[in-house]
Amino acid sequence: MNKKNIIKYLLIFISLSTVALFISDTQYKSHEKEILEQEKEFLSVTYNTITKSYKTHSEIYFTAKINTPLVQDLMKKANSLNAAEKKSARDELYATLIDSYNSMKLFKIKQLHFHLPNNESFLRFHRPEKFGDNLSDIRDTVTYVNRHKEPVSGFEEGKIYNGYRFIYPIIEGKNHYGSVEISVSMYEIIEHMRREANANVDFIIKKDIVQDKVFKDELKNYTPSSISSDYLCENSISHDKNTLIETLIGKYKDLNTKLSRDLTFNFSSCHDDRLYITTFIPIYNKYSKQNVAYIVVSRPNISLEYHHKKSIVVDFVIILLLALLTYTYYKIRKSNKELKRKNDTFEEMQHIAKIGSWEFDAKTSKITWSNEVYNIFNIPQSVEPTYEIFLSCIHPDDREKVDETFAKSIKEKSTYQIQHKIIKSDTSIAYVNETGYHIYDEKGELVHTIGTVHDITNIIQYEEKISRIKNELESIVENIPDILFRSKIDDDMTMLFVNSAIGKITGYKPDGFIQNSVRSYRSIILHEDKESVLLEIQKALKESNIYTLEYRIINSIGDTLWVRESAKKIVDDDGNEIIEGLITNITDQRNAMNKLRKFIDIQDNIVVLTDGEKILFANKKFFDFFGYENLEEFLKEHNCICERFLKNDTFFHLGKVLPKEENWVRSLINLQGRERVVSMINKDNQAHAFAVSINNYDPQSYIVNFSDISDTMFEKLRLKEKAIRDQLTNAYNRTYFESSIQSILSNNEKRNGKTGIIIFDIDYFKSVNDNYGHGVGDLVLKTLVEVINNFIRKDDKLIRWGGEEFIILLYAKSLEDVKIQAEHLRVVIQNHKFDQIPSLTCSFGITLHESETSIEESIKKADEKLYIAKKNGRNRVEY
Repeated sequence: MNKKNIIKYLLIFISLSTVALFISDTQYKSHEKEILEQEKEFLSVTYNTITKSYKTHSEIYFTAKINTPLVQDLMKKANSLNAAEKKSARDELYATLIDSYNSMKLFKIKQLHFHLPNNESFLRFHRPEKFGDNLSDIRDTVTYVNRHKEPVSGFEEGKIYNGYRFIYPIIEGKNHYGSVEISVSMYEIIEHMRREANANVDFIIKKDIVQDKVFKDELKNYTPSSISSDYLCENSISHDKNTLIETLIGKYKDLNTKLSRDLTFNFSSCHDDRLYITTFIPIYNKYSKQNVAYIVVSRPNISLEYHHKKSIVVDFVIILLLALLTYTYYKIRKSNKELKRKNDTFEEMQHIAKIGSWEFDAKTSKITWSNEVYNIFNIPQSVEPTYEIFLSCIHPDDREKVDETFAKSIKEKSTYQIQHKIIKSDTSIAYVNETGYHIYDEKGELVHTIGTVHDITNIIQYEEKISRIKNELESIVENIPDILFRSKIDDDMTMLFVNSAIGKITGYKPDGFIQNSVRSYRSIILHEDKESVLLEIQKALKESNIYTLEYRIINSIGDTLWVRESAKKIVDDDGNEIIEGLITNITDQRNAMNKLRKFIDIQDNIVVLTDGEKILFANKKFFDFFGYENLEEFLKEHNCICERFLKNDTFFHLGKVLPKEENWVRSLINLQGRERVVSMINKDNQAHAFAVSINNYDPQSYIVNFSDISDTMFEKLRLKEKAIRDQLTNAYNRTYFESSIQSILSNNEKRNGKTGIIIFDIDYFKSVNDNYGHGVGDLVLKTLVEVINNFIRKDDKLIRWGGEEFIILLYAKSLEDVKIQAEHLRVVIQNHKFDQIPSLTCSFGITLHESETSIEESIKKADEKLYIAKKNGRNRVEY
């Protein structure tokens, strides 16, 4: 071959290889992008879950230990202008909470920090000697809570440490005494992330933020970050330099640009023949609306490694195949003798590759098939091929599509390619990939068509198998922290497959469990649990294919662990019944739950765990209050604590649950904090009032805390009742109207109704005072109120508006409802026998309040109707 032909074939090979490798690389990058997005989502969910768990701990601690009358009184004292009193309050507050603060460190709480309403630092439990500095320009969250008097949470930098902070206002009634911060250090969050994600994790914070906000003598807690010169590392988190993260980041060239965008981003890189994904999660101060730090996570990714290795293999096969085809093409062109030899080779290659060729002469309508086309269609070579025979071999579902594709390519003078099914002569179904190219003469008329038919049945079957393997690998990857296994259905649970997580959990090598080569898995089950475990599994497999149970195992160093086994019975490729399942280490969950229950049990408040329908757990205070021995005894008489709520308008009760609300818990959550008050009777038949706080335990259940506020609540109710009642008649007064009108209107609207207004006064009341004296007049007013209260509904409100004039506010659907009630009262008053005077009548004006009108305008309208009633003769109802 001359030099010119060598260059020609080399260029063809390079061009085809470039296109093929570009397509392969594009597919790999598409997979890589999808995996990177999955990694970002997983880590974001992990971070949010961790911070939410700490928020639950802080809310429980705030409710149980801080939001108490004692702490409120001390904070009230802390607001004194007298320095000695402030110091005394600080010392008492420190002595009161130091023990509980130290115990809360078990839940990783790092800081407990009290502030005054002017944002002055009052007491840092982690630095009690540092106080008095103003946080207004440093701590946006503290400023926000003291201004708006509502709790907030989130990451924020501080003068000593940064952290994830939960800040609550300290309020007693309408009095605001300051705020308190309960926070967890980023060290604990990072350590939690390391455990949950099984990854290398680091934390970096912007240098200018630290230098601007941290006390000068606390800057020693930070060192420059090797990741970026604009960031610092906190020594407690990065005390051991993470060389792996530094190595991986060093291979990424666009880091500073990405960091400046303040968005979550990640990238993949290779180290020691492993593929890692490094993810940067931005941490925002949501009040300054600035990104102030990043959590950096690096984890190896098996799925990405699989696609990378697969891409290399595919690229190698493509290059090899293209090289082979190019070489084959060269050999065909070499000479006639070489052509004959190469044609034979080509036929053999077609047979090996299952690619057949065909030609169609448009002038003679003659079709020519290569030997491999006959083999693919399983048709004897003695058969003369025609287009009709070809169509008859195509599966009925695809015939129309193939025919239309062929005709369309001729019309548009384009090459076509189509994948379809065929039916062989033995009725078996195969898949082929068919291509065709048309040749036209100078007039544009079809002259010749050549094409190929490639049997891709094995390829499709192989791709389906690869897809199954891929799904299995992804399943394993997603559950790496847990034990994945396949075993025989026998008492020893003979392992056919088990992943490496069994080593991390039990301390034994995974290979030792396969076929019970060293030990069986069932041999490490705690002796007291083994028999019940085997019986439960046997029972479950008889009744269904799925089971879940919890039991204890002994690890290699003799520790007892709690695990949860979830598995199902399946049939493998060989037709054997086996068990496939998942074993999860739930020791920490069990311990955490036990600690939480013990913590709840020592609370001085009533605490229950409920799904809104039934009590799932209750603390000791619950049983002491109601006089039951245990929960089983309580559940014999009641399903829910809500059944013990007293029906009193002053408090929340089941009658106030709206139809659209799921249950009483959801109804309470929808109320404002001051409205979340219930009343219940204890075992001694004494009524108590409780403030209710609610936290989600999981998506289906809630932790509900009942704080006894009986002393202050009932005293407030007594004073409030006295203030809103008219001293002479005991009817409600204008003070009650001003404080309650919006609530009355809102409640009537919630019941899908409106508020009716009846305004009336006594006809010729002046003559009663003139003829009988003011003493008799007072008795008449008192008697009139008693009569009216006997004939209005419990929810209707009778208000003395002034002198002998009264207003009634009532629930109504229409003006006709108001008219009927007013007319009824008019007749009752007219017929009543007063002891002091012969008779009495009243005149009435009524209206129906509409939401687009102010209540003052509605009352004015009713008053105008009252004036008309008097003008028209009195003792009548006008509307």
